[in-house]
Amino acid sequence: MREVVLYLQLSVDGRAEGPAGAMDWIKVDADTWRVVGELQERADTALVGRRTYEQFLTHWPAVATDPAAAGGEASHARWLEATPKLVCSRTSHQPGWVNARAVTDVVAEVERLRTRPGGALLALGGVDFARTLVAAGLVDEYRLLVNPILLGGGRRLFPDLFPGSDFHQATAETFGSGVVSLRYRRN
Repeated sequence: MREVVLYLQLSVDGRAEGPAGAMDWIKVDADTWRVVGELQERADTALVGRRTYEQFLTHWPAVATDPAAAGGEASHARWLEATPKLVCSRTSHQPGWVNARAVTDVVAEVERLRTRPGGALLALGGVDFARTLVAAGLVDEYRLLVNPILLGGGRRLFPDLFPGSDFHQATAETFGSGVVSLRYRRN
């Protein structure tokens, strides 16, 4: 069975978005791109929520074709261009990016994809989409990069009264930037 790997950047206080949806607090460096590269090697499908997809669409296709793009950012852009993308939306949505298709019944589609042969399904966000996967018990592995900042506001990945699950820590690594990379796997 294919695994669902959820990759998110978090703050120390568990926020996946800052106030007003701000994301400028996220530290991105060579260590971040190394983790992203490791995830890309395992995955053959990207799962994204509609709002994250729309943000990606304004950035990543241009990076993929930019001859000046280099390193992990360029590699990630090329991976996103080449990889099938499942855009998860509560409303009918027509993706405008190569290899992208939209679904409204996220849980049923991810459950179906898990039974098919292939690599991991890499969930790249956003918060509502991630919460849907978590609430349905579909996340097999969390890859969380905890940034050394307290945001004090914004949206948490795990809101109060969220159903619990049992995971074990597979790896933990502290980057020079102060970011802590955590990998948790389902027991």
